[in-house]
Amino acid sequence: MNVAIRIIVGIYAFLTLLILGSVLLDVTGIYQPINELLAIQQTNEMYWILIGILSFVFVVSLILFLSSFKKRERTQSKFQSPTDIGVIGISKDSIESTVLRIIRRFEGVRSVDVDSSISKKTQQVTVSVSYAPFGPNPVQENAKKLQESVKMELEKWLEIPVKEVKVLVKNQSNPTKKRERVI
Repeated sequence: MNVAIRIIVGIYAFLTLLILGSVLLDVTGIYQPINELLAIQQTNEMYWILIGILSFVFVVSLILFLSSFKKRERTQSKFQSPTDIGVIGISKDSIESTVLRIIRRFEGVRSVDVDSSISKKTQQVTVSVSYAPFGPNPVQENAKKLQESVKMELEKWLEIPVKEVKVLVKNQSNPTKKRERVI
């Protein structure tokens, strides 16, 4: 969760606690903050601040409520291919190790990370590859060749449908690199 969403959720939670606390105080008869707030004149600034706070809580509640119905694509841990006499399963780890073997043949690629997801609905595989380039090879050209090679060889060798191959070229910082000290 990024920082902006954390702040919004934190403010929302705080305001919800305040509103629920005032409702509880009003219901138990200890104090009646709702009646006090309703007694404020509409010309008073506090009234419009209250309207703004309640509107914020309403909008965030509505967004959270609607997002709870959003469907996510389900993934599974293995690709399943039905046959006449049973089911053939290819694990996610097997797919990822095959992609690593394919990538090892490429020059100018280091620090490779591979992740795959298998759609439960469509039975298609999405592969994500990230690596740090080095050497004189053009980066985008090399990445495109890698992308095409991974897709073609997975479909040919493992006989699985590949929906997409995502390639992320990342910068590799080398913390173990020695530096010269200047005195």
